[in-house]
Amino acid sequence: MSPNESKRAYNSPLRAQQALETRRRIRASAEALFLETGYAATSMRLVAAHAGVAERTLYLNFPTKAALLNELIRVAVRGHDRDEPLVAGERFAAVIHAPPGELLREFADMVAALMSRTARLLAIGEAAATVDASLRVLRDRGHCATRADLNEVADALNRRGELTSSFTPQQAADTMFAVAGSEALYLRLVDECGWSNDDYARLLEQLLAHLTAAGSSTVP
Repeated sequence: MSPNESKRAYNSPLRAQQALETRRRIRASAEALFLETGYAATSMRLVAAHAGVAERTLYLNFPTKAALLNELIRVAVRGHDRDEPLVAGERFAAVIHAPPGELLREFADMVAALMSRTARLLAIGEAAATVDASLRVLRDRGHCATRADLNEVADALNRRGELTSSFTPQQAADTMFAVAGSEALYLRLVDECGWSNDDYARLLEQLLAHLTAAGSSTVP
């Protein structure tokens, strides 16, 4: 290996780590500003200054403000900034492979944890998408991904024979999307009413109990 090749091989992991740390610093600054001053009032110049990076560096990492908020939400949903999607993670697998009768409890706990780190950003994104067309496209794409994930949960219930006959798997997934996918429900209960995450999770579990054969006899 030539000296130049050796230098490039040595520097590559270091540079990759530095680039990752820069993206994380930008995301942390953007999240703080979006939550404090709102999406519209937060300029890319302000994000760059807050993160201590040049505007050019910011735009090389995130070409638009919409792309920046989209990554904030994506990372928050997954709980990490790796390429691994939510459905490939251990928490989602624990839901799909939960013991008989416990899938909805595992699902509700997962959603509560996810909303605790994501709901406020989702609320910002939903509001901003009404006026930012590029963000609206990303929002709609995120909704599609969420619905695909929930289809897997509904299919798991159906495969186990736990889905009540009054619901198709698609209807079950749609119901989970409307209830568990609502950041507004989480924020109303937790931020405004002072509920704990566990309170929210148990309500969510009860609301979705009518999807299952076990729940259909107890929920009107």
